Amino acid sequence: MNNSVYVDGSYRHNNPDWHAVDSGWKADRIASILVKNSVEFESCIEVGCGAGQILARLALQFPGKSFSGYDISPDVADLWSSLPPGTVSYHCADFTGSTESADLLLLIDVFEHVEDYLGFLRKLASRACWFVFHIPLDMHISGLLRDRQLNARQRVGHLHYFSRATALATLEDTGYRIVDHQFTSVSQETIEGRRTLTKFANAIRRGVQAISPNMAAKLLGGYSLLVLARSHELPVPGLADT
Repeated sequence: MNNSVYVDGSYRHNNPDWHAVDSGWKADRIASILVKNSVEFESCIEVGCGAGQILARLALQFPGKSFSGYDISPDVADLWSSLPPGTVSYHCADFTGSTESADLLLLIDVFEHVEDYLGFLRKLASRACWFVFHIPLDMHISGLLRDRQLNARQRVGHLHYFSRATALATLEDTGYRIVDHQFTSVSQETIEGRRTLTKFANAIRRGVQAISPNMAAKLLGGYSLLVLARSHELPVPGLADT
């Protein structure tokens, strides 16, 4: 991971709330895919938990479960003090350097920031029974024409860029078995504060999406991929081997 921007204040300068404005929406989507697939867990760890608000909301939705968050940035550690005490434990540390494991591991908008993302994912594949990933889909035709990947690189630190196909292939190649996946679009699902241009683009996205969500993601962007997975080493309950 290009750690320097996360510890020298650069990332927080560009993203003052550390994307906390979308945390409730992300937590609700995570909860939905877990419930949909009848995922049972007692312990949950989020790697790269940022401001910590996703875990704080999930702790309310799944009472009685154990939640922990890890992040390498001292800047986000300052934000944790404003969260409700006692519901989640937070650690300013690199999770890959720990020996902790859990039933459920969350990586929400994380591995696109990691220099050796393949090695990073392989290291984590044995650390939980279930995994939820949220992956920005920066590789789309509209973005390529305008070099929007450079904006993602400079503003939010993305070092790697994915489409739906390459995101799923990356997980499968690094030791994960896909159980469920779905497109998400924060700009369409959280309307408040969106610019007029974004609202216009969303109207076009919805038109193409009605024909094919995958086509809309490939052509226009503005989507991420929410993925539920298990390790290749573990069987998926209720699914026959293929």
